[in-house]
Amino acid sequence: MTNVVPLGIFGRIASQSAFAQNAEELRRQAGVIPEEERGRIAEYLRSGTPVIALMGFSEDVLGEKFTCSGGTAIMSDGRFFWRLDAADYVEHYGVALPDDFLTHGAARQWTARPLTRDEVIEVDDRLGELRRAGAL
Repeated sequence: MTNVVPLGIFGRIASQSAFAQNAEELRRQAGVIPEEERGRIAEYLRSGTPVIALMGFSEDVLGEKFTCSGGTAIMSDGRFFWRLDAADYVEHYGVALPDDFLTHGAARQWTARPLTRDEVIEVDDRLGELRRAGAL
């Protein structure tokens, strides 16, 4: 599990104001995920295990369609990690996600199993490594 990787643009640990700087990139990636697939992918993202719980409140930087308490929190399924509000960007805008994530989620039938305590610690340790290396 130590190979947990960021989920594209959503795999960045950033405050709401820092994440808002990605608005143009998010806009370019909108509409990629078909509407009929968005709900199950968004639910998968919401059902990941919280690894870093943050008290931040995030707001939609594209069109003010949603707000998300704790939206900057970092979630994981043991293979990928992402911001909690990634689910809202997928659901409302169909923002693109990496192909390897889509293949991974589909293979799991879009069901995220909860991570164990030890797995959460492994993911958290990996995030610490990535931060120290300047990769986040």
